Amino acid sequence: MTWILVLLCLAIAGRELYLAFDRRRPAVPDLPDLRRRLSLLEGVRGELEHHHATHDDQIARLASTQAKQAESVIEADARIRSLIDQINDRMLPEVNARLNQQNEAIDRLDAEVTRLRDHLVARLEASVATSLGADPADTIAGALGSAASPSPDLTHAYERLAAQYGLRVELTAPAAYRMPDSDSAWQTRYYFTGRSPRELESDFLDLLRDLSTPPADDARLDPVQDLIGALKQIDQGGAQLGPLVITRTPSSLLCAVLPLADLLKAEPAALISDPATTTTRLTQLPATRLHNPSSQ
Repeated sequence: MTWILVLLCLAIAGRELYLAFDRRRPAVPDLPDLRRRLSLLEGVRGELEHHHATHDDQIARLASTQAKQAESVIEADARIRSLIDQINDRMLPEVNARLNQQNEAIDRLDAEVTRLRDHLVARLEASVATSLGADPADTIAGALGSAASPSPDLTHAYERLAAQYGLRVELTAPAAYRMPDSDSAWQTRYYFTGRSPRELESDFLDLLRDLSTPPADDARLDPVQDLIGALKQIDQGGAQLGPLVITRTPSSLLCAVLPLADLLKAEPAALISDPATTTTRLTQLPATRLHNPSSQ
């Protein structure tokens, strides 16, 4: 009997414990509610997966766009560098050449201004001396020209001959003219001081005689021979030094000393502007005033 009571007490206590545990456990939803919640969760998961896929798509497009932009930037940079290199290769030398030409022109202009100033000072000094009773300085005109580009040898020989006869270059200036049948002709007008025209006429007549019968080893003829040799190197041109006129044509080379009266009638720079016409005029002078170097 005692065991029965013990077992009954244990049974009652176990039931109380079960009921107490059952009351504390939350209520379990029924199956339809679970299915509904599961369906909602599936929908949310689908939306999340779709959003994730769309986001991945956008990221891929952005990455592709960035890659294309990077390629475009690289291509544009390469083109810009290529254009800069082309500009440097083509335009920079030309710009440098123009700058050098401008610098040279400025230097020439500066030298010309200095020379003109010195010339003006010398002329004023001569005027002062003349006003005090000194003899006025004689001025001799000259010219040098060619149908082609100027030759340094020709210019050097001409100025050397002038210096030999005591002439000092006071001023040079380009003479505007057109030699017949030539578009590249040039002519320089010279102005000298130091000797009178009458003295030069006498000296140049002696020079023609020496050229016709040259003394042995006479170094005094070297400057005029150099000038004649330089004129022989061109097809058409001439040189004038006061009364001395040397003309060069394709078929002749003639030296002459003009009388001062004829020299007075000649227009400035006209004697060598048309060498053929001047040569025809020179042949009418007396033989003592002519010398033909080509006949020797």
